[in-house]
Amino acid sequence: MVEIVLKKEGVVVPFYPKLNHIPRTRRAPRAVRMLKEYAQRHMKADIDKILIHESVNEYIWNRGIEKPPRKIIVDMTKDDEGYVEIYLAGTKPVEKVEVEEVESPLGPEAPIEPEEEEEEEEEED
Repeated sequence: MVEIVLKKEGVVVPFYPKLNHIPRTRRAPRAVRMLKEYAQRHMKADIDKILIHESVNEYIWNRGIEKPPRKIIVDMTKDDEGYVEIYLAGTKPVEKVEVEEVESPLGPEAPIEPEEEEEEEEEED
């Protein structure tokens, strides 16, 4: 089982004024890279082991490639394997829960076949 080694909540990652010097059509991808570099520096992790949650990516790209947010507030967690997960502050990622299949006491059910409707033919006089 993976254990959380380090957790930082409410971390503010500023994107500007550095993004002012980046061409407009490269600002959102650069903001994602800046977020990864920030996490690498503060969580002491490899850049390849940094995972950005889908909601964070959508938040950065919400206004398009030219206008990412000026700053973003995120939560970061680092597990014992060295992976860092980044997600929006205040939102906790959904944990996967294994569901056991329980057999019905009635046994396996036969597939239900749709009933055929009787068609009534009207005779025209």
